[in-house]
Amino acid sequence: MNGFYLTEKEDSLFTELVLEFNAMNEEDCPERYTELENRIHERTSVLLYMIPMQIFFLEEEDAGEFFLDIQKDIGWIISSFRISGLTYNKYLTQICRYRVLRFLRRKAKDISLENAFLFSDMTIHENYVSENCLAYSSRNEDVSGMNLSELSYHIIRNQNKETLVFNKKEKAVTEMLRRPMKRRQFISFLLSLPETETAGFIAGISRLLRMDIGTVSRFYTLRHEMLHRNNAATIEELEMIAGRHWTLLVKMRRAIYIEYDEEKKKELSMKYKKILTTYMQRRKDIARAHSGLSHRAISEVLGISRSSVSYDIKTMRHALEEITSPL
Repeated sequence: MNGFYLTEKEDSLFTELVLEFNAMNEEDCPERYTELENRIHERTSVLLYMIPMQIFFLEEEDAGEFFLDIQKDIGWIISSFRISGLTYNKYLTQICRYRVLRFLRRKAKDISLENAFLFSDMTIHENYVSENCLAYSSRNEDVSGMNLSELSYHIIRNQNKETLVFNKKEKAVTEMLRRPMKRRQFISFLLSLPETETAGFIAGISRLLRMDIGTVSRFYTLRHEMLHRNNAATIEELEMIAGRHWTLLVKMRRAIYIEYDEEKKKELSMKYKKILTTYMQRRKDIARAHSGLSHRAISEVLGISRSSVSYDIKTMRHALEEITSPL
């Protein structure tokens, strides 16, 4: 084996089979056509899963997502292969090179949007280079002995008189957060967000709350610790379940393409789609587990009901949208 999961001889023979298949007419020799179709489709599926891991060093999870993304085009990929200077295996490698780059760019963009940074002007920026890192600085408070619940209520109940703002939106938010109830809603909202502890983000929050940067930094440190402590076991369990589903999907995919009975193939395809739906839901659950604290966890931190947490987050999100929306 040469790192492409085919020896040179196997690659050469398989290239000839693909060329033979693409030149065939199904009506002339249906049995041979079906045999080649199943064989080529199965091997192509395996290669499109393995090449990104071997050549482009994708993790197994990303390789799985990439395969699910590209599998709908397998028929087109096979039929598009023609005589050229490339063997079929190297042809697939070139396909993967282009598609993996597209996949990774899209994945990076999705992650960027899911974890979008909410900056000091209360607008969302994909490029965080432009964030303002000027923080609110006051007396150096000793909050090292407080837990997350105590520190949250310290922020809710205390605020400095001086204001440090840079625009009308920031001023409007700062004025809104003078009231303790609004500050509690804002804390609930912050606890529910994905991890966004950049220097500019924390600086912006310190200005909006009129709290010392050290206090806000400590708040985010404790939140980060609680987030990982609460979700580590959940993420591990979900990834284990998703791994089992993915293994089953690979086996069922192979079974579908080697099955000759149309009724059985249809039945397998229906089961495959159900398992695929379940697998994609587990991926979403894993992504959600990597986001902010759950409503239950926030209710424990603030000592309020889960319905109050939901109301706080919804109310604050609506208030911020009103402030940040264009006139």
